[in-house]
Amino acid sequence: METALFLAMGWCGTKYPGWWRRFWKNPPPPPDPEPWWTIALIGIGLVAGAAGGLFFSSAIAENQFFAGQNAVASGLFAFGASNVVTGIASSFRS
Repeated sequence: METALFLAMGWCGTKYPGWWRRFWKNPPPPPDPEPWWTIALIGIGLVAGAAGGLFFSSAIAENQFFAGQNAVASGLFAFGASNVVTGIASSFRS
């Protein structure tokens, strides 16, 4: 269940392609007729979320500061990790 939470948080943290264009007030791009980049980006987000969550969970296993909050804290770390990784990957696309 913990790994499923990390995968879900990784998926939710995935940035959409062209997310950085909103800072220049350009309209979002039309949908790509070949959605393979979007599917690859979701896959990268899932992997980053699972890896980040499992890494953080094992790092705080014995820490008393996170007592009883391991899943929540690790899930938030998985969300953040996938957000950063997919943000970087999607900015290299264009």
